[in-house]
Amino acid sequence: MITIRKAVLEDAKGIIEHCKIVFEETDFLLTEPEEYDMTIEKEQKWILNNSYPKHLLLVAENEAGEIIGMLNFSPKERMKVRHIGYFGISIQAKYCNGGLGSALIEELLHWAKKEPGIEKVCLEVFSHNDRAYYLYKKLGFKEEGRKIKHIKTSDGHYHDEIMMYQFVK
Repeated sequence: MITIRKAVLEDAKGIIEHCKIVFEETDFLLTEPEEYDMTIEKEQKWILNNSYPKHLLLVAENEAGEIIGMLNFSPKERMKVRHIGYFGISIQAKYCNGGLGSALIEELLHWAKKEPGIEKVCLEVFSHNDRAYYLYKKLGFKEEGRKIKHIKTSDGHYHDEIMMYQFVK
C-alpha cells in the first residue's frame, strides 16, 4: 500500500535518497545526478521553504516507509501572478505506471481548488517525455506554449519544453 501525505522535516533523509534514485533513473528532470549535493540540513531548509501555507510538498511512501515519489507546488510571489503556481513531480521507475502520478496530481488539484488565491496550476514537461505529457493531458492540462530547443541532454540532443496549465477556479 502506498501512502500520500504532506512532507515533514523528518523526511529529509528519505527525500534525498529518493532524489538520488530518480536522478540516476531518468533523463526527464532538469538536475543531473552530479549536480545534486543536498545535505540533511539543506533538505530540511528546503522542506520548510516548500511547505504549507504558501507551498504544497507531498511525498508518497511504500509499505516499508520509503519515499518513492514526491510532488512540490510553488505559487508565484509577485502580485500580478500570485494566482499561478508550478509543480514538479518525480516517481521512482519501479513505481511508475501504477497510478501514483495521477494520485499525486489529483491530490494537488484537490488542494488547489480549496486554496484561496490559487487559480491556475502550471507545469513544464520535456517534449520527449510522452508518458508524462499524456498523463497531464488525461488529467485536464492543456498545452500553453513551447520553449524551443530549451533542453540539451548530455548526448547533445535538443528537446522542447512544453508549458501546460489547468485552471482550478
